[in-house]
Amino acid sequence: MMQQTSDKKWFDQLILELRLRQVTGHAIGDTIATAREHLSDTGQHAEQAFGPARDYAQSLELPHAPKNEWVRKALWPSLLGLLAFLIFNQALVSWVQSEPLLVSPAQLVLLALPVVLIAFLPLYLDAVIRRLWASIAISAMGALSGLLSTIVTPTERAEAWLAIEPLPWLIGSALIMVILSLRSTFWAPLTTPEDGITDPITGKNDSTTLGAKVFVQITNWLFPLLMLPMIAIALTLR
Repeated sequence: MMQQTSDKKWFDQLILELRLRQVTGHAIGDTIATAREHLSDTGQHAEQAFGPARDYAQSLELPHAPKNEWVRKALWPSLLGLLAFLIFNQALVSWVQSEPLLVSPAQLVLLALPVVLIAFLPLYLDAVIRRLWASIAISAMGALSGLLSTIVTPTERAEAWLAIEPLPWLIGSALIMVILSLRSTFWAPLTTPEDGITDPITGKNDSTTLGAKVFVQITNWLFPLLMLPMIAIALTLR
């Protein structure tokens, strides 16, 4: 039982390492199947046979996607969705209160911080995945900046750098979030082949399970889903 648990952890680490190297799902599936077959034949423990998962992944020459292709396909749309969501929240409060949207330089800096953190994610993605404290720190910085941006929102027109009509920004940001979600749901799967890990023996793909499909759709519609409680809260506090 101990060996099975240890081997499972080793294979999970191997998959993570190969994913970080942007190896294709098909190649990962072949690698996992080959390694399991070897362990079945020899009766060895995974780390005994192949060494640490990180070193083993580094030693393999496997096909991978173009470097940082995920930035163009996934990160930039997510970044645009986050920016639209932040603008939506600011415009919603002003619209509900029938007031102009007041903007200060400090507010813009704080709202830009989460966007900047995500924009530079490729530079420190490895640290965020490997170290829990780094992930917590980045999340805390983003949440704190959002909270502080609300606190520094100007209360008087004279204090604001800009005073704009909130409704066009509210509608525009909402449309952007919905369009991006529709793109992820219908257009992206047609232009990007599934990169789930396929077992070459059984033909099963880890992205075709019901749980995986539900998770993907929730992720695709995350910002529009978050809009609904924000609208409810704003109308309640009106």
